[in-house]
Amino acid sequence: MGGAVYKGYQLEGEALVFKFERTGDFFTQAIEIKEFITDEKLSPEKVIMEVNTNGQIKRYEAKLVKEKEDRFIYEASEL
Repeated sequence: MGGAVYKGYQLEGEALVFKFERTGDFFTQAIEIKEFITDEKLSPEKVIMEVNTNGQIKRYEAKLVKEKEDRFIYEASEL
């Protein structure tokens, strides 16, 4: 998500949506690993990454990759 800025998260029904935004004319495709967490304990049916690039919104469903103690770790990618 080269150049994407985290804008927060929201619940949409049973889906947890993490929102990102980027603006500008040129973006590099870089592999970045970042961690974002909620302020509360949630049990969503789906986790989604939403990327708004100059008004064009794309969504990617995150996959559960690990569960440790009371944390669930999901992974999402634009690739």
